[in-house]
Amino acid sequence: MISSYIILLILAILPLVYKYSFWLYVIQLKEYRWDRFNEYLHTPQGKNAVFNFWFLLEVPFFLMTIILYFNPVFEYILYNLVFYFLVLWNIFVLGKIFRKKLTLPKKTGRLLTIAFVLLVGISFDFAFILNNELFKFFYSYLFILFLIPVGIIFAIIFVLHPVVSYKKNKLINRASNKSKNNDHTIKIGITGSYGKSSVKEFLCSILENEGNLLKTPENINTELGVSSIILNELSEDNDYFVAEMGAYRIGEIETLGDIVNHKYGFLTAIGTQHLGLFGGIKNTIQAKCEIANKVSENKGILYVNYDNQDIRNIKFDENLSVVSYGFYKHTDAHASNINIVKAVSSFDFHYKGEKYTFETNLVGIHNITNLSGVIACCIDLGISIENMKKYLLNIKSPKSTLDITHNKNGSIYIDDSYNLSEDSLFSGLNVLSSFEGDTILILDDILELGKESAYIHNSIGKRIAQTHSLAGIYYVGVNYKKDFINGLIDGGYSEEKILKNLKNINEKSVMLFEGRRSAKYISK
Repeated sequence: MISSYIILLILAILPLVYKYSFWLYVIQLKEYRWDRFNEYLHTPQGKNAVFNFWFLLEVPFFLMTIILYFNPVFEYILYNLVFYFLVLWNIFVLGKIFRKKLTLPKKTGRLLTIAFVLLVGISFDFAFILNNELFKFFYSYLFILFLIPVGIIFAIIFVLHPVVSYKKNKLINRASNKSKNNDHTIKIGITGSYGKSSVKEFLCSILENEGNLLKTPENINTELGVSSIILNELSEDNDYFVAEMGAYRIGEIETLGDIVNHKYGFLTAIGTQHLGLFGGIKNTIQAKCEIANKVSENKGILYVNYDNQDIRNIKFDENLSVVSYGFYKHTDAHASNINIVKAVSSFDFHYKGEKYTFETNLVGIHNITNLSGVIACCIDLGISIENMKKYLLNIKSPKSTLDITHNKNGSIYIDDSYNLSEDSLFSGLNVLSSFEGDTILILDDILELGKESAYIHNSIGKRIAQTHSLAGIYYVGVNYKKDFINGLIDGGYSEEKILKNLKNINEKSVMLFEGRRSAKYISK
């Protein structure tokens, strides 16, 4: 009798491993945070991941298991149904393995701990059921495992939270103390809804020529990530430490400020990115402005992008030293007279009563805006103008951030797939419009916009239709395609130019790739 149940258990292993691996991947991608994961669940992509073909089979099966409590004779039929259900699941997973389309999480200590607790817990439960011949519960428990993997995983995360929180706080305190005790290193914190990675890389491209530089690596901008960098790499030998600071909630930049203990800070932009997590633009502004607190405490300077209207509306503390930068006419560090010749941008820069002319290989007004803040900071740090003129000619865009490639067949790729926001999209479109020939936009979803997601995508479509003359648009997102395309059509964009694929476009087209999913369409 027990052997029959063991056969079902063996058949269930591969489907359960597949299912839990997928959800662990998504939860890991959302940093084990319920707020970010919940935002994902409310997208069409998240809903489709939950309410899929298998869910439609699993719910009736679970309901059928209840019949066993009233009619044990039904077990023979149920056993056979479950057997073939699991065989079907195995065929599906083996197909995924054969086509190399498995979605697997990264192996980390936290992930392995969760996986270990899952394995031990499930094994113990089935052993208890079989040893005590509680066969009526076997089927119900099996389908509970299939139906609510997310609930089970987050239950484990909740149980482990006190231990994780204790270790996290201990790590943060150690990093904070180490940074505060390091008086030699000049520390610079950078935050903003977008643009922070570009500002960090531009600034570091200059500072690395002037001294021993430490910076947070790509994608490392959380409390744990920054703390680990400080503990493992920061030393008195470092002349500069530049830290990117990310946040999804009020208070997180404040904590990062305590960790980094920065004297100089950058507020690069305020926008709609992660709007759903912050709960509104006012909360976004409040959260990002927390970078000023540590600057004020350390009597440093905060550099703010005045080309961003939301930042212009902020009233900073009168005792805080603030330097505004950008093309906006009433800025302290003012850029003007931009001129582009053969992919080299020249511009005038005004600061502290002086005027300088710089050249750079970067293109796009927003890049010059970012550079104006970087140059002002470097002047305040004592770096000579002559040195900066040399450094600026060697600055490159961060990977997949308006990264321009001229291909042998005459086509041009503008890879801006790294990080997508509404403002960065239109900055990319402005660069695209500077090229001659057929211009094509390949666009992904903008995520974590909350309840405004559909409306924002619709308005973006309408705005593109009304302000940019594109030869074609290929939307590759899976959540808001309908909203975006309706906006395009409402804005007067021709339906014939809305592409279903990239097969028949002019091979010499200039193509802008916006968002991570768009990167899949970049021909290598």
